[in-house]
Amino acid sequence: MKKGFTLLLVTLMATTAFAQSPYQTIEEKGNAYVNARQERVINKNVRFANAPSTLAPKHENPTELDPSLFVQPEGELQLMRRSGIDYLPVWGSPAPAEYSEKGTYVVKGTDGNYYFKNFITNMCNGGTWIKGEVEGNVITVKTGQINAQLWYDNGSTNQLYTYYLHALKAEEATGVDWSGNEYTYTVYVPDEEVTEIKFNIEEDGTITSQDPNLLYGGVEEVDGYLSWPGQGDMDCTFYPFDEVPQTAPEGIEYSDFVFTHYPYDSNISYEVIQGAVVDDIFYAKIAKIVPDAVIKATIEGDKARIETNQFLGVDKTYSTLAYLKPCTIEKVVDEWGWATLYTYETEEMILDYDADLCKFNNPDLGLIVNAGKADVSSHEVYLRPTFYLFNEQPATPASPEFTYFLPYTETEYYAHGYAGFNIYTTDVDGNYILPDKLFYTCYLDQTPLVFSVEDYPDLEEDMTVIPYGYSNYDIVGGGSTSRYIYFYTGDFEYFGVQTIYRGGGEERRSPIVYYPEYNPDDTGINEMGTDATVVETTYLDLQGRQHNGLTKGINIVVVKYSDGTSKTAKIMVK
Repeated sequence: MKKGFTLLLVTLMATTAFAQSPYQTIEEKGNAYVNARQERVINKNVRFANAPSTLAPKHENPTELDPSLFVQPEGELQLMRRSGIDYLPVWGSPAPAEYSEKGTYVVKGTDGNYYFKNFITNMCNGGTWIKGEVEGNVITVKTGQINAQLWYDNGSTNQLYTYYLHALKAEEATGVDWSGNEYTYTVYVPDEEVTEIKFNIEEDGTITSQDPNLLYGGVEEVDGYLSWPGQGDMDCTFYPFDEVPQTAPEGIEYSDFVFTHYPYDSNISYEVIQGAVVDDIFYAKIAKIVPDAVIKATIEGDKARIETNQFLGVDKTYSTLAYLKPCTIEKVVDEWGWATLYTYETEEMILDYDADLCKFNNPDLGLIVNAGKADVSSHEVYLRPTFYLFNEQPATPASPEFTYFLPYTETEYYAHGYAGFNIYTTDVDGNYILPDKLFYTCYLDQTPLVFSVEDYPDLEEDMTVIPYGYSNYDIVGGGSTSRYIYFYTGDFEYFGVQTIYRGGGEERRSPIVYYPEYNPDDTGINEMGTDATVVETTYLDLQGRQHNGLTKGINIVVVKYSDGTSKTAKIMVK
């Protein structure tokens, strides 16, 4: 078997599963890369309080969003740079990490008080304002205020979660392990004795914590008890900050641009963004984490220049000060075939510019939406970017391509078959087409496969034409190109797929692509089909655990046939 290559995106960017923060900073020292974030070591047996504590309930949770929490108070608005220590729940424990380049909007109120937006940095999607009462040069933030209010889709319905500001303390608790032995661990619970968080206002406007060891976070009420989900802050300092996010001219008219890039140095990604050319400057909105931010490219003849450290604003998830940085790319493959991708900040990116097509591209460099200005600490990475003006036209969509096929099989656990294939958001010439106007139909021989209302209650009528973004328990897919379709009959010889595009005022279709009439050797994908009868199909995860069918993540599927042969495939289910 040909050895595969795994690309590890160690792009000086966020690796949440391993870093003690939503991002980690790596810097170059000689030939070595070291974690430059000074992490504080904590007991690995620490847990956040997700079980009822001994505290009596203190709040009556609202059932409706309170709009007043999100209204900016009257007064002088300023963005302040923030340093401190944040906490995130990692592997079930609150993990601390120092930060120095986060941002918080602060209002010096007309009533003499201070107001802080997104006071808990890692719960800033709440967008709420916290009040700090001022007396002399001391700001007092009282606990019990709502610091975040969020709607979450819990799988069946939207649920409102309300988080209250509380100080937190560590307590010892006991538990029993799988062998019956008792052990002790540390759990964080709200500290009822601390009702105020105090800060000093320094002469230069800096706001400093009076108690750098005080941990505080957003606490929710669960079943009548207060519980901390693991996000918090401590030792915070707020500094005056004079940078403002760059903007486009007032009243600018944006157009749809196609933005292509390689997010993991492999498959190309397409998306439509908002862009405009005004007075020899190209403005574009590419940042997911700061969606209203614009980047700038200055047009100079047949070239365009993007400078580093364009300030984009405060991100919507972790409160970091977001900057745009062009980067160089280095891919290193070791002796086992593992590839590591490194990115390094560069002073500028020069793009080729075609004025007739309004197209910009750079085939060598990348763009980083970065957390902070000083070090490379990536939120988003876009390699080898291209921008071009999108003009919707009638187009014949690219043909689908099969990636996997399992014939209809009956076992003790299930009776089904399934087909895997890619649906592309490009036409036959490689041009981008709109996903919301893209569809596909599956065929059993010449007959369209029907998904009926009886079997799929979410449908309003029987469906044979499937929208590109649709997904249910028998249509595994969504926003990515890959699809897996389950079918429950073996009464056919060929399984077909056809793409349909209804753009530019016309409907155009690709040819129907059939399995087994395609040659898997053309793509290097293992053929799972054979003339022999399937006698056993085994589903494994990467840890070797067996399942009754495909599960979310990477699946290893082993099919054994009556002639003694077997085939193996790796399937990703998102």
